[in-house]
Amino acid sequence: MSTITIEISPATYQKLATQARNTGKDIEVLSSELLEAGLQPHETVRPKSAREVLQAKGQVRPLGDTLRRKIIPGVKLDDVRKALTRAGGPSLSEIILAQRGPKV
Repeated sequence: MSTITIEISPATYQKLATQARNTGKDIEVLSSELLEAGLQPHETVRPKSAREVLQAKGQVRPLGDTLRRKIIPGVKLDDVRKALTRAGGPSLSEIILAQRGPKV
């Protein structure tokens, strides 16, 4: 593997460090991934999903083990919505907002 040294502004470095921290990657790993992605031929780069875009910006993190264990295989979002509607309780959006707590 080859090594290069590049100079970037302090502001760019801070953005890179923040994104690396938010995605749980080392700065070197994230830098390499970004550089490789930028060098891909345009016709072979597939569009990113909304989740991938948000994850790259540090807005979404992978599920932790605790939440992953709560997933029931085969249950779809529409099934959950229907069950909540039949139960007459709060909507899924209201539940999520309540779990997130107040905005700071």
